Amino acid sequence: ATCAATPTKKNRTPKAGLEQAGRPYNTPFPYLKFIDYYGNLDTSNYNGLQAVLTSRNYHGLTLTGGYTYAHSLGESSDQGTSGGLVIPANSYGCFRCQLYTSTAFDMRHRFTISGTYALPGKKGFGQMLEGWSINTAGVIQTGTPWGVNDTTTDFAGVGEAFARDNPQTNLGMQWDFFGNPSDFEAIHNFSGVTPGPTGVTGVPYYPSTTNAKCLAQSQSMGSLAVASLTNLGCYALGSSVLVPPAYGSFGTMPRNPWRDQGFRNWDLSISKAFKFNERFSAQIRAEFFNILNHVNFVNPFGGPGGAGTPNDINPSKAGPSGTGLGYVLNTPDAASSNPILGSGGNRDMQLGLKLIF
Repeated sequence: ATCAATPTKKNRTPKAGLEQAGRPYNTPFPYLKFIDYYGNLDTSNYNGLQAVLTSRNYHGLTLTGGYTYAHSLGESSDQGTSGGLVIPANSYGCFRCQLYTSTAFDMRHRFTISGTYALPGKKGFGQMLEGWSINTAGVIQTGTPWGVNDTTTDFAGVGEAFARDNPQTNLGMQWDFFGNPSDFEAIHNFSGVTPGPTGVTGVPYYPSTTNAKCLAQSQSMGSLAVASLTNLGCYALGSSVLVPPAYGSFGTMPRNPWRDQGFRNWDLSISKAFKFNERFSAQIRAEFFNILNHVNFVNPFGGPGGAGTPNDINPSKAGPSGTGLGYVLNTPDAASSNPILGSGGNRDMQLGLKLIF
């Protein structure tokens, strides 16, 4: 009642004594705090359709194209102890019913192509009209999932959300999402999205009860939901809102409901071969990596490269601290400290000379 009437940070913090009294085994074992179960509790499955088309030297064209349509599902995307897992609302209930969804590395569509085309040649002019070839490699893949993981707000008052309270866990709590998940898709890293009143990048953040859609949704869930909204604010984009759950409850949104922008990369090279005699030849190459200079951002959470900072996916921190929910700055190569050509960086060009003898 105090929290609902005066929703301050002090009034919304669970009291340690009452938290302990609410533990299911407190009466017979008052000296126990956490009881952690370990075991092979999670399941996962992967189903995919893979197709490959190969052309070998068809009028000078050698080509390999591949397409994969797949779906990866599970309760967790790893061994279940990292930031990818959230606390289930019912620890004694069905984990699969509460946590089973697309894993962090679920990629529905992936298309790759690589090929070489030897241009028809003509003798003469110092071999300048022969020995030319065009080489290419391209990758197009759809986005992988991401979601939120609030490890700083103990909405339910169970004390499990903080690693400092329970070093054996790093599990967070969920918020409540209402609307269409595609509204929060990280297209171009939310470039061009009209920011909220604070000017925060990423999914627009609205402090306290300043967003009418968020306020209406929280009011429909009760006074304690309005209290959490007053303290933490919300996120709104398109027709969808992300609001904090009511104090004393768990959030209802599933794991990993949104997707990043995917990955697109096209490399191209042009080569010219000179043959001097039976045993000695040379090849000159001009190579272009990410020739279209397409910007690829790393997934806000999980997947190759990982997130920029933990605040990017913690809604209690992202907006108020100014980092922005789901907003990251790195390309996949930079995020993984592995700047390999063709792995997501900006356009690169290089010249090469190969001597063959």
